[in-house]
Order: sequence, then structure tokens, then C-alpha cells
Amino acid sequence: MTFNQLIVLLPCHGLEDFSLHRGAGEAEQILSGWSALWHPSLVAQAGTTPGWFPTDNPPQAFAGHLVIVPPCSGPLLPDDWIDQARHGGACVIEGLGGRDEMLAAALEQLDPDPEVLAPEAVDPELAADFLALGFCHFMVELLTRQLRYMSNLDEESFKSTLVRAATEAVKGEAQAARDELHGAFKLLHESREYFYPVEVRLLDLTLVALTTMGRSLRDELKDVDKVSRNFLISGRVIQQMARQEPDTLAALKDAVQAKRASILGGEYDQWELPLLSPETIRRNLTRGLAVYEQYLGTRPSTYGRRRFGLTPVLPQILKQLGFTGALHGTLDDGRFPTGNQSRMQWEGIDRTTVEAIGRVPVDVRDADTFLRFSERLGEAMDLDHVATMVLAHWPGQSSRWYEDLRRIASYSTVVGTFSTLHEYFEETGLSGQQTQYRSDQYRSPYLRQEVAAGRPDPISRWVRYFARLASVEAAQTLNTLAACGLATPNNPNHPTEPLLTQVENTLAEDSQADADLDQRIEDTLNESLARFASSLGGQSGSSQGYLVANPGSAAGRRCVEVPGLDSPPEVTGAVRAVDATTVLVDVPPMGFAWIGPGEPADAETVGRKKKEEPPLAEEHTLRNEFFEATIDPYTGAVRSISDYRTRGARLAQQIAMRRPTDDPDASYSIMAADEIKVTSAGPLVGEIVCRGRLVDRDVRQLARFTQTTRIHRGSRILEISIELTPDVLPDPDPWNSYYAARFAWNDATSNLYRSVNLANVPTDAVQLESPQFVDIRSGKLRTTLLTGGLPYHRRHGLRMLDTLLIVHGETARQFRLGIGIDLPHPVSASLDFLGPKPALATTTSPPAPGGWLFHLDHRNVLATHWEPQCADGQVEGFRVRLLETDGCTTSLQLRALKPIASAAKLGVDAAEVGLTTEGDRITIELGPHEWAEVVAQFAK
Repeated sequence: MTFNQLIVLLPCHGLEDFSLHRGAGEAEQILSGWSALWHPSLVAQAGTTPGWFPTDNPPQAFAGHLVIVPPCSGPLLPDDWIDQARHGGACVIEGLGGRDEMLAAALEQLDPDPEVLAPEAVDPELAADFLALGFCHFMVELLTRQLRYMSNLDEESFKSTLVRAATEAVKGEAQAARDELHGAFKLLHESREYFYPVEVRLLDLTLVALTTMGRSLRDELKDVDKVSRNFLISGRVIQQMARQEPDTLAALKDAVQAKRASILGGEYDQWELPLLSPETIRRNLTRGLAVYEQYLGTRPSTYGRRRFGLTPVLPQILKQLGFTGALHGTLDDGRFPTGNQSRMQWEGIDRTTVEAIGRVPVDVRDADTFLRFSERLGEAMDLDHVATMVLAHWPGQSSRWYEDLRRIASYSTVVGTFSTLHEYFEETGLSGQQTQYRSDQYRSPYLRQEVAAGRPDPISRWVRYFARLASVEAAQTLNTLAACGLATPNNPNHPTEPLLTQVENTLAEDSQADADLDQRIEDTLNESLARFASSLGGQSGSSQGYLVANPGSAAGRRCVEVPGLDSPPEVTGAVRAVDATTVLVDVPPMGFAWIGPGEPADAETVGRKKKEEPPLAEEHTLRNEFFEATIDPYTGAVRSISDYRTRGARLAQQIAMRRPTDDPDASYSIMAADEIKVTSAGPLVGEIVCRGRLVDRDVRQLARFTQTTRIHRGSRILEISIELTPDVLPDPDPWNSYYAARFAWNDATSNLYRSVNLANVPTDAVQLESPQFVDIRSGKLRTTLLTGGLPYHRRHGLRMLDTLLIVHGETARQFRLGIGIDLPHPVSASLDFLGPKPALATTTSPPAPGGWLFHLDHRNVLATHWEPQCADGQVEGFRVRLLETDGCTTSLQLRALKPIASAAKLGVDAAEVGLTTEGDRITIELGPHEWAEVVAQFAK
């Protein structure tokens, strides 16, 4: 059959009302129907450009027409139109959804021509270029509509160029055909640039994982000479590639060193960054960069990750580690903010900026991505200084339309130029837009993902991780204090990095019952305590005493057991109260307190009546100097917590199970107390234990509970220990079905703050992630929930919050929380609540009853890391990283136990800025939420 018209029927009245928002199946049908008609054999015979008609107004002249009807267009055609068209001499192809099938059906209808090649004899690569030209023509048509212009294409010139190209192709003149194709693409480019002469960059983003680093990746690397590529890959995957796929690693290294490809990434593994401390994020990046350098001979300059994990603390960490760019987008579940510029200056929580790509990557596997390509590109052209599209895919998992896009790019820049990230940041201009996003604008999918994947302990694994990490970091700080100690000033440091690495590896594969790891952590902490005690020196021959160490940045109040002393300690200095073998002691930050025996009591002292302290616990009440807590006699819940300065209850707490129901009032269970008992009345510790049941509205038992509420003399924290024995387990919807500790406060105007990477930030989110604390502020009143590593919380209304304890798959049954009353600095208090409380028995007393080795005069500044500076085995100074936690500009005085000769602060560009020193003091200026590194040298 001989054709004179090539037509596709589209499901619309005109391109102006053509809907691009279709499923992948319909998009595939439409794109296939349009581009299949552009095969050179069809074009050469028809001698014209393929065209289209709307389904509600199809052509009425039929002779010599080849008409493709995509399945989505068929139901919209007038009745009997297809039969009329066939009777009128048209060839109608219907019911086929893919381009290959449509093209095969069309080519079968061609009459053979002895002067031209048979369709199957035409160079397949050349024929594919023609199909890509058809796809390009369609995109330009849609782009013209998107940008509200009339088409400016010189249709006659385009038709003649296209027909010449097709004629040369069917004659076997491939090079001549390609030359003509260049002309056709040029006409499309001129048409597009007439109405919008803007530069377009296309960034191919190939995702590499442990399961995609073999043959499919090697095949992708073969094409880097044709299309610039960018590979998103973590350090862990590179390390595994070196072991399992050395040939692939060699090909990747060659492509990167030849600058035919760029790598982005930076991390060793893709951990849950919003839940982690800056130190952990930094260690993950430092470890990852070392792997890149080792195996690729270079490191990524652009940060990126596939899994959700963006957080406002990242810009300053990336700048500190030498990154020049970042991909502000991920390809996982979760939400993150987007702007209207592709290239921006991402401003972090401390106002440090890093250049970033703000476009959300699109998945190139589905046809609907390419049906909407012109819409996305038009939006970028409208708003962007440099219109950018980020096209993401796994190795070997793209689509025919993405291959068409690559073919188009090899002929013309009409729809964009493929670039490496290095080229992109060097060759494109920055629009100057500086954007800071709030923490609440990032919402992670972690809890849902872990429950859906069946991962055990989605909540308690975080509690274990934070407890282990706190112990190892405490040991590391004690080692530094020991190295800088009075008696052994040249004691070399004992690194804890290997143990930190083992703890952080549990983020990928948590080990609940790793007794060996826990034992190594305990042994390391005890060794560090012994080393620290030894570094203090002391008086020989003294009777046995106890050294209580505090590696934290803030002073701590400890209640410790000191058995075996010759006589009870005296209540003086750091010792605030004594009860038999229990001592309440204040320990200075980064220092120690010594508890030794007091003077033996004479007969007169023994006979003197000891001053009686009021009880801390009685019946249903706990009270100390700062607040009072009332236990409900029927439920066992904390009915109220109140202070002595304001009227009314500040907070209430209970345990509950939540289950989705149609009646919101029936969603939560009810506590029913079976026994309430005072187990300690004081004088140092007050404790009430309640045992009971959780029941539903029909009094059906859901779980048994034991809640222990504890108070210490002189402490602003009410401790709550919960043990649950569920009879009914939660459903797999973790944010709606769970056991929780519920909190309610009386002031609906209160503002909530939460911890984000150890920063104290405001929040209005409903689903919170905050493993350290949630701070409730009402005027000058601050009530702080110390979460002890429990990371997930759900807010209800303006006055209630649930801290999730048990969800589907959780095996932990014991939990610990705290309620702080008017804590001035919740970050340091929460870390103290999380951390170990080390005490060390010794036979040598230190040179003083207590003291600090380093001191920070502002409690809103946290020392996150200490290490000694050594040369030739001698300790000559120290290095510390300091984090401002409350968002305040601070002029900090850091004091050391020795005079300081010089000190410098390392800027984000690694440049040293000299600091003012005087004696043992260093003055350090810190901006809001700044995380700075300071290096100091001791005076000789």
C-alpha cells in the first residue's frame, strides 16, 4: 500500500487542552503513536511530515492515509469511523500500545520499492534517530504551548529537509541522511529559541547500589563518550565494588579521571541524618571520602544521596569538608522543600551557604515522565536562570524515551545539553537566590519504611544506638582529659575511633543482643576512667575514696553509691547530701569530684539528732525543692506536675495504646491501677511504683504495665520508667497504631521546640523526630520532655503529644523518660540524661576535692569532640569542636587547666582565624547554631 498522509489521533480537541497528566500506560501509547510514524521508510514514501488530528474531529478523506489510533483514543472516536476509514482506503492501526508493535504493523503495509531499501534493511541506528526526531518535534510542539506561544517552525523547510533525510536513508546513504537530520534538528532548535532563547542543562543521574554495580553499570560506562553522566554512589558501594567487581571499578575510575563522568555522594553509608549528631554525620562523610580517595584517586565535590536524609545542618558540614555543591533532593519517600530555581544557594541553620541543585530528580523509566517533559521544561524555562532537568535511573533501567532524548542531544541542544556536575557548576551562572529551609519542611519516612520492611525494633534500636554512642564518646573525652591531665601531661591519646565505627555500623544492621560490643564499650569506658583518675595524681597513702567523673560540657548532679568507706562523707563542697552509702554530688563539667570518708564521728556527734529532711515521696505525691508531682490513685498516671511559683498543673502523663477507630474519643486505652506503692521516701530518692492494666472502652485488657516515677533531691527532673506487657500488638500502621507515653499541658498557646542534630529549633510539625528532647515553652516556663533516645513523637491538637514506645515489630518492653522543670538548656540536660554516670573506686585521692580541666562559660555551647594535639609523643595542645545549640550569638570563654600560648578557629574553608588568648582563657565568637573547630597550643 502507498501512503500520502501519516496521522496519529490524539485524545483531545487541540494541543491547548491536551492533558499531560496521564498514567504511564496512556503516555506510552501516545508517544508511541506519534513517533512510530517517523520511520524513514514511511516518511520517504509519503513525502510529508507526519501529523495529527483530534479524536473528536478525525479526517474525513481516507485514501492513502496511514492512521494510528492509540488505545486511549479509540473510545473517543465517532461511531463507525474506523470502518468508514478502512472502506475509504485508509490503513488504520488500532489496539496496539507499544511503538515497536505499531511500527511493525505500519511497515508491513508498505508496498515494496525496488529502488529503495526494504524497511528492515535501513540502518537500525539511523532509523532510531528518525524516531527520536519525531519525539523531539512533539516535545517542541508541546513546549510552544506550555510557554504560551504560536509555533514558529518553518514547516515547509522542515518538511523538505525531513523528506530528503528519509530519502537518503532508504537509499542506504547513512551519512547524507544524518547530515539532513542535523538540518531538521537545527530548524527545531531555531523554532524553540525564537520564543525562548534560554540555556537548558540535562543532568543524567545514574544511581549505583550494591545490587547494580556489575554488568549493567559497565554497559552504562561504555556510553560516557556519547552522553555525559553522573554517578550517585556511596563509599560503602565503592568498597564492595573493589572486592566484587574490580573491572567495573576500573572503568568508573577511568571515566572519572578522564572527566567524562562525575561522581556525587560523599557518605560512607546513607544513614538517617536528621536523627544523628553533627559528629556522626561528619564521621560518616570523612570515612566515605577516604574510600573515594583510596579507590578512585579523587573525591566527589558535589554531595548527594538517594535515600531521604536532608537536614539544615548539612551546609556547614559540607563546607567544612570541602564540598562545593550539593543535590538538594532525594529519590526516596519523605518530603523536602523545593524552590523555583534549579541552582540556588542553600543556607543552613547557621547561615552557611553551599551551592545546590534544587530540582527534584525525575524517574526516566516511565513514559509519563516524558509526556510531561515539556511541561517541566517549560516551568524551568519560565523561572530559571539556567533551566535544568535532573534525570535519574538505575543502570540499565531507563526507557526508550530516555534513549530518544540522548539521541536528540547528540544532534542538537534543542531540548538541552547533557552535562557532568563539574561542568554544570563551572559553566552555568548562579542566579543569586539564597534559600533557608526550616527543619519542619523536611519530613522523613523512616518509621513507616522500617515497619513496612519488617525490620526489628524500629524504635528501641535508636535507644541502644544513642546509649552506646554516649558511652564511647564519654570514653573519648576522658582519654583527652587524661592526656592533658596534671600528673601525666604527655600521656598519648587512646583512640576510640574503631569502637565508634562499630557502634555506627549498627545504624545499618542493628544488633540487639551484641553482648560482645556492649562489653567492649563498658571495658573501654572503665579503662578511660582509670586513665583519667591516674592522670590527676594525688596523695599516696590515703584511705579509699571514689572519683566521680563528668566528661560532659555541663555540670551534672549525680546520685552515686559509695560502699566501703571508713566513715560517711561530709556534706561539704561538691557533696550536697548523704544517706548511708548514697551520696548526692555535684560534678563540674569536664572534670571530677572526689568523695572520701569524712571525719570519724565522736560520741557527741553520734548522739546529736540529725536534721530531718521532708520526705520526697508519700502516698500519691512526689516533691522536692523545685516541683511536685501527683499520681492519680485510680489510673496510676501522673495527674499533674506543678512548681511552687505558678498556679495550676503544668503537665500530665499517662500510658496508652492508640488504635484507629471511627470515634476519636475511643482511639486511646484507659489506665487502671491495681497497686500503687511508695518504694522510697527519701531522703535522696523518692519513688512510687504503680502496677496496673491498659483497657479499652469495653474494659477489655490490652496490656499490663508497671510505671516507676522517681525524683531526686536537688534535681529538676522527674524520671519515669515504664514496663509494658502487651496482650494486643499494634497494627502495621506505625503512626496510627502504637503504645505511647502521652503528655498533656494546660496552655494551648505554648510553643514547642525539638532537637535537630543537637540544635534546639521551633516546631509546628504533627509527626516529630526528636531523639533528645521536646521543649514546651509558655512565657518564662519551660517544661522539657527528655526522650532518652526515643525518636518518634506525634502531636495531637495544641496541648498533647505522644512519645511512641511500641509499634509493629518492636520487641523492647522497658522504657525511660524524663520531665524537666525549667531546665535552662535542654540540649545539655538531654545528653546528660542519655549518657553514662561513671564513678570509679580508687585508693589515691586527687590533688583537690574536685574541679574542672576545661570550662565553657556558656551552657548553650556544647563541646561535641575533644582530642589532644601531639608532636613527637608529647601532648602540646588540644582540638575541640564547639556547637552553639540555642540559636544565639555567643562570645565564649574557654578555660583550660594550663596556660594557652595560641589558639585558632578553623573556618568553613579550612582557613585558620587567630583567637584572643589570655592566660588559660580563649575568647571564641560563635554565631547562631555555628559548629566550629578550635585548635589550641599550651604554653611551654
